[in-house]
Order: sequence, then C-alpha cells, then structure tokens
Amino acid sequence: MIRPICLCFIAALFALAGCKQKEAEGVYVEISLRNDTDIDKYVVFNPNLKSIEECEATFAQALPGVMANLPQAIPKNSTATGWKCSLKDPTKKK
Repeated sequence: MIRPICLCFIAALFALAGCKQKEAEGVYVEISLRNDTDIDKYVVFNPNLKSIEECEATFAQALPGVMANLPQAIPKNSTATGWKCSLKDPTKKK
C-alpha cells in the first residue's frame, strides 16, 4: 500500500517540475495618454525587464525618458495618466 503512494508522490513532483514558468523575454508597458487627439495609448517593449514585478517597481523612473522620446505620431503635449505592465503585447487581439 505504501508503494503506490510513493509512486504517486514522485509522479506529482515530476509534474510540478514540468510546470516551472519560463523567464519572459521582456515586458510590454501600455501607457495611458491624455492629449488633444484620439491617441490615448502608447505601448513600449522593454527586453531588459523580465517580470511584471520588476516593471512595476522601476517604470516610474523610466517614464520621463519614454515621454521625452515619443514617436512623431503622438503629440508632444501628451501627458501620461497611468501605465500597465504585461508579458503579452496588449495591441494584439486575443
């Protein structure tokens, strides 16, 4: 009776080992914008960040640099009203 329990325990350990989450290739940040046009979001990808937690902890410091280097299509008078970190591209349809 003990032997089947041990086998189940070992099988469960192997199953959990296979569920290990792989490291992300980077983090997407969706910045909410306020401006005179209908452009209300801008998405940047940072390959140096590897987790949502790391993004949330450090993006406030990076935001002024991102806002200073907006693409020409986004009005320079845009202000950021918030941001959201994600491991998946928020511009792609689900």
